[in-house]
Amino acid sequence: MPETYRQPVREQVLEALGQTQDSLHELDYEDVALSAAGLQLVRRAAATVLRRLTGMAAEDLPLSRALALFLDHVFWNEATGGLILCAELSDKSVCLPIPPDCWGIKPHTGYEQ
Repeated sequence: MPETYRQPVREQVLEALGQTQDSLHELDYEDVALSAAGLQLVRRAAATVLRRLTGMAAEDLPLSRALALFLDHVFWNEATGGLILCAELSDKSVCLPIPPDCWGIKPHTGYEQ
């Protein structure tokens, strides 16, 4: 069976938002810090996605597993100041918008050479 073309996640997000290439910036998930409200958004979204995929209740999903689901791609939306966390699933991508007041950039500690 031939492999079907799958549009890159960044292009999918830009298309869905109706924005230009230079308004969306990919970040390393290790540089991002979510507030308690942001973490709750992630946990609820992950439970919903897993329930739809597996049919199982996932309300008691550990936060670390919920976060891991949405860290395939992390984008900063320059137009809104929000963050977009994306999960690449086997047949599609699912992205979760995080409002600007629910995240920030982690401060760097230590020395860099």
